[in-house]
Amino acid sequence: MPVVSDASLLIWLAKIGEIALLKELFGEVIIPEEVYREAVDKGLQEGFSDALIIKECVDQGWIRLCRLDENGAALCLKIVKHAFEIHLGEAQAIVLSRNLGVLLLMDESSGRAFAETWSLKVKGTLYVIMRALREGLLDKTRAKEIVFGLVEKGFRIDPKLLVRIVMEIEAFTLRDK
Repeated sequence: MPVVSDASLLIWLAKIGEIALLKELFGEVIIPEEVYREAVDKGLQEGFSDALIIKECVDQGWIRLCRLDENGAALCLKIVKHAFEIHLGEAQAIVLSRNLGVLLLMDESSGRAFAETWSLKVKGTLYVIMRALREGLLDKTRAKEIVFGLVEKGFRIDPKLLVRIVMEIEAFTLRDK
């Protein structure tokens, strides 16, 4: 089943070379235009290699751009105007997820909280890694390497959550599937 993603989740997974997990887990990732601008256009201008990786996935067709209609675009502008911590890409991802009725992938706490007020199901980068572990796409060693790789690249995670995630990975057995 497809999902909608915000830019940061795509960028983080591309930075650590694991963006293909999204294709394996969900088949298709749908992104609004502003997410593409943030993740690819701006990234290419800045010379970030993760932008090239994301662009390649779009070119392959499994990350698909979706344009909001006029009403959706107007709603996004209202969200950005009134919810100061939410950027246009996040607003577009939230509205698109709501319109399509699919899971929203987003790490930013303010965007997640806003999406949850609309009763949207929202998950982040760590969920993707743990789900890949549960589905046998990663082994425990690789899952831990990915989590630590994210932290090394600057992914912000509460130390207590990091410990909990590592303990969950360590405790995982295939019968947990």
